Amino acid sequence: MLPFRHAHYFVLAFLVITLAAFAPTYFLVLDDAPAAHHLHGITATAWIVLLICQSASIHRRRWRLHAWLGRASVLLAPLMVAGGLLVTQVTLLRENSPFNLLFGHDLAVADWVATLAFALFYGLALRHRRDPERHARYMLATLTPLAGPSLARLLANFVPGFAIRAPEELAKFGMAIDAAMGLTTLALLALLIIDIKRRNPADPFLLAIGCSVLMYVGFAWFGPTALWDRLADAFAALPVGQVMAMGLGLGLGAAAIGWWCPSPTHRSGGARRAEQLAAAGT
Repeated sequence: MLPFRHAHYFVLAFLVITLAAFAPTYFLVLDDAPAAHHLHGITATAWIVLLICQSASIHRRRWRLHAWLGRASVLLAPLMVAGGLLVTQVTLLRENSPFNLLFGHDLAVADWVATLAFALFYGLALRHRRDPERHARYMLATLTPLAGPSLARLLANFVPGFAIRAPEELAKFGMAIDAAMGLTTLALLALLIIDIKRRNPADPFLLAIGCSVLMYVGFAWFGPTALWDRLADAFAALPVGQVMAMGLGLGLGAAAIGWWCPSPTHRSGGARRAEQLAAAGT
């Protein structure tokens, strides 16, 4: 049996959370957003939808559709990485806004970690495409970089105690970040413990936990340092086209390495089905 039979329902719930979380600051004010935010918003939403469709198609035995979606991901992932880098640059360039004065500079570290982690998880998902147990887990792990930001904004917009209702309450967003990263890490830890108990592969969710922790450490400790000040200034000064090319190259590189350097097939319960998927072109 293939892993995570009902994963598409949980990813769909995450999509609803993400849409609600970013509605006040993006989806309901599209005209005010810069082009980088549009690229990031479109590609991140499309990626979540792709994961829903991939999970649903494989469990409904739509092998060809699953294979087609896998090929489509090779085009989408580099755009996703490029969008992440461009949004990070825009954040650093807009340090005079009230939010960025408090959080933007330091959050840019977490954004960098998130973008690199997404490329890593996607490359590993392709590398393990013949091993359904690891492939599925690494594809789900690509949501880790999105989980913290979505939960933080959901808390800051709607949850009493975290909700920001006036400019003077903006500092409460720090509490929302702490809670969001803590919830993300605890959820991943629960998945890791379940996998260890069931003797499933532990490395995907262990790496995802590392990503979540590193995002928070980057924000809380590395962000305020003088070294990050210099790195941030250098990155912000890069031409937009160069940042775009950097993101596309990173995404394409992760896809190429993952595709051309496959891991040996692990003879798990779904290995036979993985061979059928490989034959179908996934």
